[in-house]
Formats: sequence, structure tokens, C-alpha cells
Amino acid sequence: MFLATHNESRSRAVFISVTASFILASLFVAARLISRLGIILALGMSFAVGIGTSKGLGLHGDSIPAAWRASLLAAEYAAIVLYNPAVMAAKTSILLLYLDVARYPQKFLCTSSYLTLAVVNIGGVVLTFVTAFQCRPVQAAYNLAIKNPSCISIESIYLASAPVNVATDLAILILPIPVLTTLSLPLRQKAILILTFLVGVVFVTVIDVARIYYMQLAAEDLHDQASTKLTTSLEFSYNVSLVLMWSAVEINVGIVCACVPTLKPLLKLLIPKMAMCHAPSSADRELVLLHPYQESFTPSCNHRELLRRSISATGSATAELVSGSRAQLSEYQEPQMCMNFLTTPDTEPAIVLQSGRAADQDTERSVHFRFTNMERPKCMLDLTDSESVKYCILIATLLFVMGATAVMLFSLNGTISIVANKAQAVGLSSANYGGFMVGPLLGYWVLSHFGIKATFITSLGVVCVGTLMFWPSGALRSYSGFVVSTLVVGVGLSLLDVASCVFLTLCGPTQHAEIRLLIGQAVGYTGSVLSIVLSTRSLIAIQWAYLGIALFTVLLGFLVHYTPLPEITDSELDSRGERLWIGPSQKYLRKLPIISTTLAIATLSMACSAGALACLRTFISNALSSVAISTHTSSNLNPSDFNIVLTATYVVGHFIVAFLCFLIPPRVLLLLSYICGITFSVLIMRLEWISVNRAQAMTLVLSVFLGPIPNLCKAIGLRGLGRRTKLAACLFESSGGFGACIFPFIALVVQRTHNNSAQYSFCVVIALFVSGTVFPLYLNLVRPRPLVDLQSGGRL
Repeated sequence: MFLATHNESRSRAVFISVTASFILASLFVAARLISRLGIILALGMSFAVGIGTSKGLGLHGDSIPAAWRASLLAAEYAAIVLYNPAVMAAKTSILLLYLDVARYPQKFLCTSSYLTLAVVNIGGVVLTFVTAFQCRPVQAAYNLAIKNPSCISIESIYLASAPVNVATDLAILILPIPVLTTLSLPLRQKAILILTFLVGVVFVTVIDVARIYYMQLAAEDLHDQASTKLTTSLEFSYNVSLVLMWSAVEINVGIVCACVPTLKPLLKLLIPKMAMCHAPSSADRELVLLHPYQESFTPSCNHRELLRRSISATGSATAELVSGSRAQLSEYQEPQMCMNFLTTPDTEPAIVLQSGRAADQDTERSVHFRFTNMERPKCMLDLTDSESVKYCILIATLLFVMGATAVMLFSLNGTISIVANKAQAVGLSSANYGGFMVGPLLGYWVLSHFGIKATFITSLGVVCVGTLMFWPSGALRSYSGFVVSTLVVGVGLSLLDVASCVFLTLCGPTQHAEIRLLIGQAVGYTGSVLSIVLSTRSLIAIQWAYLGIALFTVLLGFLVHYTPLPEITDSELDSRGERLWIGPSQKYLRKLPIISTTLAIATLSMACSAGALACLRTFISNALSSVAISTHTSSNLNPSDFNIVLTATYVVGHFIVAFLCFLIPPRVLLLLSYICGITFSVLIMRLEWISVNRAQAMTLVLSVFLGPIPNLCKAIGLRGLGRRTKLAACLFESSGGFGACIFPFIALVVQRTHNNSAQYSFCVVIALFVSGTVFPLYLNLVRPRPLVDLQSGGRL
């Protein structure tokens, strides 16, 4: 055999791995004929890789005979082109299986499967064409004779497709879990079902990550080559061999995953005791009908006796209910097996009955985002201080974890040298705030249609996708890729901020809304500070850190999903008279609605305060450096340490202002905070400093009251808005993102037009703080007191 004449371990490993995985996939397809297109494409790619190994794939360029080169390059090209359609076919098969399971009312699984299916197929088609036409002319991708072609490097295409592949793998992994966990099956059988779905998909995801890792190694090995025709480079054949091997293995294992859930007859023969369940009796069915939300309910003799007594006691109404429910079950008489729902509708009646029962409830209360059998907590507006503490602690913990995760993510990005000048640094920061500007548009739709819990889960999913996008951006050293990835992460964090703001403001007595929000945000900033300190000691490779953060956000999403949280609907907000102290029709001077005027002024103040703080964080280091140069003094804190201390000062400031809210009205504290901001900016800009250490000390002291300004604006501005509360929260978040995104660029222009004076750029900060003061002045002078001065017990 040809391998005997070439003692190359890599070539042998590629051939054996691809051949073995294809044989395994073929056996499963023979057992259950599905994914016909997938197996054809897998055959094509596996055959191409196998032919390639016979022609030198996995060998160094100087070991490949000249007679093999044309066939080798053609086989490489075929394998590379067939990868994306083969993966697309395998994932489509699994998603079609999900849609078959969800053809009864499982809206989340159905909608999510269609969305993932669209991403898989659109992305697969685009990547297939990009790969096939990577060179101009096309023949240049596999023909050495063509000179001076224009080609896109294949490793760039593969790395760019990494977020789509890993994200869809994770989506396929998690989509069926909420539905599977609600099935009325014994724990062991339910565990078998879940493991059947998870094991294979996890394996495919791991293989996909390994493929991307070896693709990155191949790109690094070829980085020093001057040729742009990397696919026709003979050394490329050696470096890409492991990538093609893992690509073929991924496709074949994916086909196995598509086949496994439908192999009920085979599993019945191999493990009959685990696969077989006894057919439920009619009495058992009646009990299931009466207990549709009781998980893993198994009827007993006592239960049957209770059923008979219940029917006798309640009369014809209950008997009619059971009779009608029996009619729904009449067409499902086949004995139930724990794997049958994958191929037959045996367990679908339970799903129908549960959905039917849910439909009878008030549609407004169906906004509760759940797929498990959990009791819904009571409305958050009815919670006392002691009752709301546990829920606020959960949200604060989530903010702590996500604050630490976000800072760790951006710290990882800082280790990759892609920022060449101050303008790019400001652009990258503005991209993050740009996500906060556009994210609330999505957040309002999710928040109003699906509730707060769904918004939390959506935010974690968006952060996961953005994190995966950082991987290829970092590998390719792409600044534009980092900008887009940062924007996506900013969108996810904005959704988290909107949901937490609404939750902490409304969950409990209104007179403590500012305190809850300030403490919750302070806990989140604490996580950021700890992450900044720990990120300097990172020992993890960047690509694995990105993957770890993405998987961690997925786990957080599951935790939030299975945690019962109180919800609130627009109708509930409008129906509470104690929450609407001023009617929406009341106006100033018979022209200006009180609530709308307050909301507009608060939105303006939010944009100004967020923009001022963003400018401060962006230019304070340069301003202090100029002070150090002019005074010929050195700082006790380097810029990195000063940034950590400044963030910690914001944390302390939130706790201090939260405590002061017990003693001083929040509107007064907001005015004092703005005065501190104006004083600080004027001193930085105009004062002749003796030493830089004094400037740093003044910055830290006054920053105690600067950090809480945006959150005070949010909490006060959300008072008494009724059904407009969620819209207002999104407006505040979006306006804050707008200010933080735009005004640093204005400050940069001002700095450059005045001899690059960082201190002079603080004139923009002064203008923003002065403009933002209009809100606390409005609250204290015009004084719509019912909106801002509610006392304990609801007295005005």
C-alpha cells in the first residue's frame, strides 16, 4: 500500500482517521436511511481527503513527487469546497428532526429551529461560494500553471466561518433541552433522552474547535510565506492536512448524531430494558391529565383511588374534563416508548394538553418565559423588601459574573496588538457603546413580548456569539473584525443592562428603587474590578479563553432559564394605581404632559452623563500625563493601576450614594453629583497643578459621586411611568450608549484642534455635565413631587 512507501505519521493518521469515521457514519446511515444528501457529501469529502493522502497530503513539499502535485491540489480543492455543504446538510438534518418534534405547540423550539436553520443554510451557501470562488480565475486554486492570480487565503475563510459553526453547534446543543426536561418520564429515561441528544453534539462541537485550532496553527506556520496562492503551495498541503482530517471527522460524526436519535428499533434490541416503557392504562392517562405539570409523574394504586374519589366528588364537570381529555388521547394508543417521540407522536398529547392548559390562562401572564414545571412567583410589584431581597441578590450575582466576564473578554482583546493610534482606540470603545445604542431596539421587543427572563437569556446568547466572533478576528489581527465583535458584545451587554434596570427598579417597594439599582450595579462593577486584577495573571491560550467564556455564558443562560423570577406585564403596571401617582393626561401649563416631559429631560440627562463619563475615562490618563510633564513630577500609580482604582472608586461611590438615599432625597443627591462633575472638569482643565499625585487624588475623591449619576437618572426617570416603563428603560440605555459613542470623538477633535491638549478636551466634559444638570434642576425646582418623593408606605 502507498503508506508503506512513505513513513510519515501525519499522512497515516489522516488516512486512518478519515476512513474510520466515514465507515462509522456509513454504518449508522445504513441502520437508518436519513441525511442522504449528507452522506453523499461526506463520501465526497472523505474520498477527496483519502485520495489526497495517496498523493502526498500530510507530507512536506520537498517529499511530494512532481507527478502527484496536480492530483493533490485538485483533491485538496475538492475537500475544501465540499466541507461547508456537507456540514450544512448534517446540521439541517438535525434541525429538521427538531422541527418534527416541535410540530405540536412548542413555539420556542420551533421558532429557534427555523432561525438556526436559516443561519445554517444561508451561511453554508455563502461560505460554499466564497470557498469555491476563492481565486480569480477559479482554476488558480488548484492549477500551478496560472500566474499572478488574485486569491483569498483559505485559512481566512475558515477562521471567518468559525463563529457561525460554533454558534450553530451550541444552538443545536441547547435547543431541545428545555423541551426534553418537561417530558413526563421517569428520571432514568429522561436522562437517556437528554444524553442521546447531548453526547454527539458536544463531540461534534469539540471536533469543530479542534479543527479551528489546527487551522489557526496552519495560518501561523504559513504566515512568513510571501505567496498569496497558499492553496497551491506544496507546504500548505502539510499544514492543512490535520485541518482536512478534522473537517471530515466532524462531518461524519455529525451524520452519526443525526441518525442516533431515530434508531429506536436498534436501541430496542440492544437495550430493551432501558428503551421500553409499559403502555399506560386509562386510569394512568387520567392521572396524567389531572397532573400535566407534575414532572416524572408515575401513577400508583393510591393515586388511582384518589382519582376515582375526585371524579365522584366533583360530579359531571370533572368527568367531562377527563372524558374530553380521553378523546384527545384516543388516536395515540400505541404503547409508549421513551424514544418514540423522536419518530412517532406518542408523547405529543402531553405536550398538547400542557399547551392547551396554558392557553386558557390570561395571555398577559403567558409572558412568563418557562419550559419547566416551576411555580411562577407573584408579581414583583407586590413583593415586600424582605421578599424581593432573594431575587435582587440573584440579579446582582448575574451582574457580578457578567461584569467579570466582560472585563476578562476585553482584557484578552488588549493582549492582541491591533490598535495603532488614539483614533482607533476611541473607535473600538465607541463600538462597544454603539452596541448599547442599538441593542435596546431589540431589547424592547424581547422585553415587551417575552418578559425579563427572556431578555436576560437573549443577552447571554448575544454575548456568546460576540465572544466567538473575537476568535477569528484575533487570529487574523483584523481591526474591523474587532469593531464588529465589540459592537455585538455591546448589544448583549445592553440587553443585560436594560433587563436588570427594569427588574431592580420594579422588584420591591418603590421608595427603595434607587437603592436596589445602585447596589446591584455596584456588585456588577465589583466583578469588573476583580476581573481586571486577575486578568493580568492569565495563563490560558487566547483561543481557549474565548471558547471558555462563550460556554460559560451558555451555562449562565441555562441557570437563568431554570431559575423562577417574578415578571411584570404592561397591563399589570397600568392596573396598579399606587404606581401611577400622576395621570398620563396631566400637563404643565395645559400643554406639556408631566410624565412625557420628565421622560424627555431624563433621556437628555442620561445621554449627557454617559457621554461625560466616557470622555473622562478616555482622556483622563492623557490629561494626568500632561500634568506630570508640566509639573516634572511622577505618579504613584501607573495608568493601568489608576484605571483599576478609578473603577473601584465607582463601586464605592455606588454603595455610598445608595446609603445616602436613606437620608437624602435622590433628586438632591443627583444635583450634588452633577455639581461634583462640573467642579472636577473645571479643575482638571484650568487649575495649575503642583503635582500629578494631587490631580489623581482629586479625581478619585470627586469620582465617588460621578459614577452613580447614570443609574440615578434611570431609577428616578422610571418612576410612575406605568406601561411606558420598559420603553423608558430602553430609551435611557440607548441614549446613554449614544452619548458614550459620539462625544469621545468630539472631545478627540477638540483635543487635536488645540495642540493635542488633553486638558482642553475636558471642555466637552464640562458642557455635558452642565447640560445634564437640567434634569436635577427640573426635579428640584419644578418638582413633580409625586414622581420623585414617594415616602415609605406610599404616602406623598
